[in-house]
Amino acid sequence: MKTFVLAVANPFDPKAALLASHAQHPVIVHFPIALFIMSAIFEVLATLRKQPAFASVAYFNLLGAAISVPFTIATGLLAWQWQLEGAPLKGNLRIHVAFAATTAAMIVLLWWMRYRLRRRSESPPARYFLLLALGLAMITLTGHLGGILSGVEAP
Repeated sequence: MKTFVLAVANPFDPKAALLASHAQHPVIVHFPIALFIMSAIFEVLATLRKQPAFASVAYFNLLGAAISVPFTIATGLLAWQWQLEGAPLKGNLRIHVAFAATTAAMIVLLWWMRYRLRRRSESPPARYFLLLALGLAMITLTGHLGGILSGVEAP
């Protein structure tokens, strides 16, 4: 009696997914985006509701966003090197890199401002919220351009 073994190809290859030359950036980039947005939401809630717990949640989300920024930048630069072989920056890629650098600087600046305010037990001033709104606009534009570049989003 003969037995037959049906070989089915694995539709998901973890090694290929994790080691693809550009796979890390699209995964890691969601951390600073989500953490920064949630920080802004909780900062507004803390102000409107006068809840110190919301302010703490906002601070730690912003800290997480700031910590994840260097990894996001590094994986973005590696994706550019591996996928485009370091081709000169132009078009949407140049704009995306400029916006990403600006957004990263804003996240770190906002964390630093919030850190100093937190140590003095002070509420954020209006200029903090203005920078926060500008940061939200920048992270949205940067992500939109990233979506176009990755092919996930149509131009």
